[in-house]
Amino acid sequence: MNREPMFGLETGFLSKQTAGLIRGILAKRYSIGHSSVPLYSSPSPLYPGLELISDQGTNPLQKRLVVGSIRMGYGHHRMALSVYSHSLKKQIPTYLHDLLAIGSPEAKAISDIDAGYSYFSRLSAEIGGPVEWLWGQLMSQGNLTSLELSCQLADLYKGLMKGIPTDSPVITTYPLNGQIAVASGFQKIIHLICDNYPQYYLLVPGAMNLVQTPSAYTKFIQMGVPKENLAVAGHWVSEDIVSGAVTDSENRVRRIDAKKCRRFLIPIGGAGAQKGYVLDLIRLSKKHLQNKKAVFWINAGDHSKVLKSIEEFLIVQKISYLSINTWEDLIRFMERHPLRSEDNENNPPVVLFHFPSHTEAFSATERLIRITDVLVTKPAELAFYPVPKLFIRRVGDHEAASVLRSLELGEGTVECREVMHAKELIHIFTESDDLLLRMNESVIKNIVEGVYNGSKTAVEIATAN
Repeated sequence: MNREPMFGLETGFLSKQTAGLIRGILAKRYSIGHSSVPLYSSPSPLYPGLELISDQGTNPLQKRLVVGSIRMGYGHHRMALSVYSHSLKKQIPTYLHDLLAIGSPEAKAISDIDAGYSYFSRLSAEIGGPVEWLWGQLMSQGNLTSLELSCQLADLYKGLMKGIPTDSPVITTYPLNGQIAVASGFQKIIHLICDNYPQYYLLVPGAMNLVQTPSAYTKFIQMGVPKENLAVAGHWVSEDIVSGAVTDSENRVRRIDAKKCRRFLIPIGGAGAQKGYVLDLIRLSKKHLQNKKAVFWINAGDHSKVLKSIEEFLIVQKISYLSINTWEDLIRFMERHPLRSEDNENNPPVVLFHFPSHTEAFSATERLIRITDVLVTKPAELAFYPVPKLFIRRVGDHEAASVLRSLELGEGTVECREVMHAKELIHIFTESDDLLLRMNESVIKNIVEGVYNGSKTAVEIATAN
């Protein structure tokens, strides 16, 4: 066995033959490692000041803050947004480096893995039972062997970062990004660890690994990660949501006191796995929707098939709805529906949001959070946001620990494994005030204590001299 240190831990669980075989298959099938792709940047059409790295840009790369991410669902790009929203606020020149935005054999290999992940996520959510159990088990088995393999494969992917000045500070939101940065010789790497379930494969040896919670920190220390490679930063949350959280919570309390219709924001995840659950929730909550006790704002993201299924279902159920399909229409919708506004009795009980681009899809949820009363979400990255949350069924078992964190902070419900349970909580939220009031009070308390400042802290660490 080839045993090399990793965080001072004994690895080498992969034999040289096994590791070599896997590397050889990838190198041969995808022609990886034979050349590098010239990289450039171009301005983000949605976020002024942000430059997007790809092989199609026009601007040569310079030394500046690099935020590394990957289009694997919405979660890792949401984490990246939480970082560059803070750096752009501080007027720090920033690149977004998405591994899948680069036309290359390496990106094709990674994309194929993502396609499999999305497929099995949808399958487990729709079928449930043994399929859900098996997928949940697979998503919580990130051991040292998987970390070792990922770090070895990162060496094959170095071409995806070639040309970026290695003295640029790097903040990564997906472990492979950080592992590639280490293999490429970058000098300052900060890695943000997602969710609240510590697993070895989430780590980046050679980087400062930041976690969102004290419990995750304690567990990683028990797993053998040295303290000098680990720190608690706080939750990964966008700058505008953090800075407005106290005011937004106070406005939500005023809405409760005024007995206003409850707004429930329901984002569909990047893998599109919640369609069946959401349709059942609409059906079971039909009375509350028709009685103007609740409105459902459903962000279908860039999932056209999911949008069509929901539209067809609403027509069959004879529930009226409004469609928002462009970024400009979203902005106008938000201007008409601030938290402090009176709700128009003629508004439809369901509003559907759908966007042509991936960035608009997940960014819309970030915007809508600030004008909703309750976020209805699976316990992924959104579980850490400062807003009252109703948790629906998880996709992987690792997400259960994120529910526990929200319960600990007093700003989220238990996980509703069954749709009927979620419907009952919709009823409680609409018919009584106590639960929602306590959640908003908890958010305000947590804001004061700095719980949601993780992304801000990461930027400060990365850009400190």
